[in-house]
Amino acid sequence: MTKVAILGSSGYLGSFLVQSLKQKFQIISHSRNKIIDKNFEKKIYKEVVGDIKKDKTINDILKQKPDCIIYTISLNHIESEKNIFKSLENNFLPFSRLIQKIKKKKYKTKIIYLSTMQVYGREYNQKIIKESYPKNLDNIYALTHSMCEDLLMSYRKKIDFHCLRLSNTFGMPVLKNINCWWLVINDFCKNSVENNKITINSDGTALRDFVTLDTLSQVISKLVKTKKIFPFINVCSGKTFSIKEIAYRISKNSFFRKKKIKVEIKKKIKSKKKRFLYSTENLRKLSIKPYKDFDLNITQFLKCLKNQ
Repeated sequence: MTKVAILGSSGYLGSFLVQSLKQKFQIISHSRNKIIDKNFEKKIYKEVVGDIKKDKTINDILKQKPDCIIYTISLNHIESEKNIFKSLENNFLPFSRLIQKIKKKKYKTKIIYLSTMQVYGREYNQKIIKESYPKNLDNIYALTHSMCEDLLMSYRKKIDFHCLRLSNTFGMPVLKNINCWWLVINDFCKNSVENNKITINSDGTALRDFVTLDTLSQVISKLVKTKKIFPFINVCSGKTFSIKEIAYRISKNSFFRKKKIKVEIKKKIKSKKKRFLYSTENLRKLSIKPYKDFDLNITQFLKCLKNQ
């Protein structure tokens, strides 16, 4: 069975990938601290605990001879913007050391790196944003992810890799202690269930693309065994919503039936934003339909929140 190492298994994305992929692959789970959760630990092939900044941890991971490494480690956008040196120390340097070791030792392992749509910036001069669209790095978070992408590109003849540029993910966290409730849809769903209210702290006009954790898992599951194809893939729904639109869409979800969910917008509308779409062409080549059952996914998320 294919060995897949998931680096950052205690995080929001990493923990979900461990849970969803361990039925298909032998999972090597890496986290900085040991994860205490009996259900999570079931059917994990090997657990590596240690700080990814240390060579010993990287060596311990590579000793397991993974066929594929999924790299999910990064400070979130908010934390990344606080200090560029701390961001480089966490978001780029450990990844760089890992890649250097793989190159030096000539390990035959595929890299799946989780990047971000933010490498494209926020202002677009085209309606459809393909993977070939020029980068516009306007924040530290985007900068550090772009550096990791560029590092992989510099070794493209020696290392098989895919960079997944993620839009805004949503879904129920696997581990209870994960703070993922600042994410837009997660926040709106949680507050609609607990408080019968959704609060938008902006004017609600900002445009976003949202994609489920399940879609991310499906993409990675296909890429693990896929031979070299396109290096960059937009992982998105291919649909754009304003923050206001997604709030009202959640408030009217069938889960609530006749129950009324109030949507409160804190600021007056300043200006309308120009619509754009992230291309899903590469996803379709993998036979993935990311927007399918979008509202059903919201319903299932709301049910999980209600039953937790």
